[in-house]
Amino acid sequence: MTIAELFETRKADLRWNTSYPLSPDDWKEYRVHGRLPFSNDMSLSFYIHIPFCRQLCSFCEYTRMLCPAENTQELYLRTVALDIQRFKEEHKGRKLLGFDIGGGTPTSLSEANFYCLMEVYREAIAGMPLSDDYEPSIEATFNTLSSSKLHAMASNGFQRLSLGVQSSCKSLLHSHSRVNCDEQNMAEWLNAAHEAGIKKVNLDFMYGLKGQDESTIIHDLELIERLHPQQVTLYELRTNMLAGQESFSKNELYCQYTQYYSGLIKMGYNAHFGQNTFSVNRHDEGTSSYLRKRMLNGAPYKGFGLAAQSMSSHGVSYNIGKLSCNPHQVLNATGYPEEYTYMLPPHELASKYLAVSAYNGSFSTKRLKDFGADNEQLSLILDFCFSNGLLRKGKTERVYITPKGFMHYGALFSLFINPKP
Repeated sequence: MTIAELFETRKADLRWNTSYPLSPDDWKEYRVHGRLPFSNDMSLSFYIHIPFCRQLCSFCEYTRMLCPAENTQELYLRTVALDIQRFKEEHKGRKLLGFDIGGGTPTSLSEANFYCLMEVYREAIAGMPLSDDYEPSIEATFNTLSSSKLHAMASNGFQRLSLGVQSSCKSLLHSHSRVNCDEQNMAEWLNAAHEAGIKKVNLDFMYGLKGQDESTIIHDLELIERLHPQQVTLYELRTNMLAGQESFSKNELYCQYTQYYSGLIKMGYNAHFGQNTFSVNRHDEGTSSYLRKRMLNGAPYKGFGLAAQSMSSHGVSYNIGKLSCNPHQVLNATGYPEEYTYMLPPHELASKYLAVSAYNGSFSTKRLKDFGADNEQLSLILDFCFSNGLLRKGKTERVYITPKGFMHYGALFSLFINPKP
């Protein structure tokens, strides 16, 4: 099958988006017992997963549970702290590129346990050199914020806060088991965050939600214009990851993204077409340093906590709890080690990098080659994409998706990830 035929075949395959691998079984031949080595990685990022939420949204694909009792929260944090301490003792001399705390909803923790989380963070970075552009970030929702939590973030060096909104339409959110505060409260919390010393606030929105249409997106854009956060991130609903039925065709999803993109660019946000992060600052890519290094350059990262993912120059791992039907059952006081560890060959490492880089709508051909992508095959696929107007060349070794390519971005990126039928 030619590259052109493969591309046409995969246009209708809903599995291909930014997900990789498509199934854990795709990597079963690479699975090993034990921990993922970081012996070759002297610079990396840390990530802490807080799996607790006040509400469980039906569109969320991540491992999470309703927020448990305070003593369970504290036990979880203390266990994660021990995991970080063990990792640091075995990997001395590493430099930190970034540090994100996500979930779940980290701010769903009680006041006391949020202070405990900040203590865990301080201990985690203690004694580690930080990169020049180090910029930690934490996720939250408006209805779990408090003034003391904002001040705790800022006083511990968190100058980026990412808040989930997803949609301004209450009925749409209600159908997905989610409730947001009203716009006035959002504006007050944004002001409070800036007054506390948090310089960048990101708002997350989604497209592809059932019930979404041109009018709800107009309302979203109007809300963004009034609140005017420093950054905005757009996520496409990946219903194939939730065993759900697709609500929109690829053409409809393309039109929804285009409506958001055009509106945000008109407001003065910066992004190239196909990118899912927008920023008033054209130099920060609309992300934290953890995401920037991971998405643009495939930098290694170590995840701590339930179901957290890690990637090194040797492979990828997922901590215990990744495929658990009942995450409560795997909460424990001994640790959250890797449950699934995959020692990957070069082409699979390159594929994992490219799948994440797809969120940016671009990738580095140099990094693909560094990971070990086949040069001859890479050149053939690039030639096909350039000649058909699916990708365009940047000023350096980066290539960018075009509007034509973005219509079927999953099929396009799959050519590089898995160029065989």
